[in-house]
Amino acid sequence: MSAPQDEWSEEEEKDSTLESLIESEDGLSDNQAIYQKHLSDPDPEVRALVIEGLWHYPDPVLIDPLMELARHDPDPRVRNRAIVGMGRYVYEGEMAGYDYDWGEMGDIDMMYEDELPEADYQRVVAFLLDIARDPSASLDEQRFSIEALGFSSEPEIADLLERAYQSPHLDMKASALFAMGRSGKTRWDSYVLAEIDSPEPQLQYEAVRAAGALFLDEATHSLIRLASYATDPDLRHEAIWALGHMTPLDAWQLLEDIAQDPTEDDETRQVAEVALEEYYLHQQMAEAELEPFDEDEGGNGYFIER
Repeated sequence: MSAPQDEWSEEEEKDSTLESLIESEDGLSDNQAIYQKHLSDPDPEVRALVIEGLWHYPDPVLIDPLMELARHDPDPRVRNRAIVGMGRYVYEGEMAGYDYDWGEMGDIDMMYEDELPEADYQRVVAFLLDIARDPSASLDEQRFSIEALGFSSEPEIADLLERAYQSPHLDMKASALFAMGRSGKTRWDSYVLAEIDSPEPQLQYEAVRAAGALFLDEATHSLIRLASYATDPDLRHEAIWALGHMTPLDAWQLLEDIAQDPTEDDETRQVAEVALEEYYLHQQMAEAELEPFDEDEGGNGYFIER
C-alpha cells in the first residue's frame, strides 16, 4: 500500500530544505546542528544528503558516526556518501602543520586551535585504506575510498592509485584519475595526458578535471580544443574551468572570448568568468612564487558521486 500523500510531502519538503541548505553553504553560516539532527533519519535519501552537507563541517566528533555509516548502513548510497565525506578529513589532515616548525610561536595554542588532530587524520586514512583493500567491499566502496585518499601524501597511496589505474573496471580507473588530480603530484602528469583524448568519455572527463587540478600546462592545447568544440556540455564546461588553471596566454584569450560571446548560453559564460578569476589568481600566485591551491577547498567538484 502506498504512503499517504501528506507523508510523501513531508519527506519531499525535508529533502528540498536540505538541498537548499547545501547549495547555500558559504563558509559563513553554521548548519552543522541541522545536518547532525538528521544523520540517523529513517529515510536513506535524507541520510545521504546530510552527509553531503557535513562535508563543510569537518568536526572530529563526526568521524565515528561516519565510519559507522560507511561500514554498516543498510543503504549502499549512504555507505558510499559516508566514504566520500571522510575525504574532507584527509584533506584537513594534509593541510595541517603537524611537522611544521613554528619556531618560538610553536607554544601558542591558537596556532593549532582549528587543526584536525593528527591521530584523527591517521585513523581516517587507516580506515579508508582498509575499505580500499577489502575484497568483500563493493567496487564503489573501494573506489570512493581511493578518491577520498587522493588528498593523502602517505607513501602507500601512490601504489594504491597505480593499481587502481591498471584496473580492468572503467569506474575504478576513472576514480584513479580523479584521485590523481586531488594528489597535486607531478608523477601523475603522464597518466592524465594519456587519457585527455581517451575514447572513453568517463576517462576523458576525469582526465580533463585532473589536468585542471594539477595545473598541467602541457594539457593546454587539448583543453582549448575541448573548450571550443566539445559537443558534451559537461565536458566542455570542465575544460573551460581547467583552462583557468593554465599559464599560457592562449588559455586566457579563449576564456575572455567565451565570457564575452553573446551567442554563448549564460551557464557557459559564467563558467568562463569563474575560470578567468582562477586564471588571474593563478598568475598572481606565480608572480609571488607561491604554490597553487584550490580556493574552494570542498565545493569545486570534491563531493562528487558518480
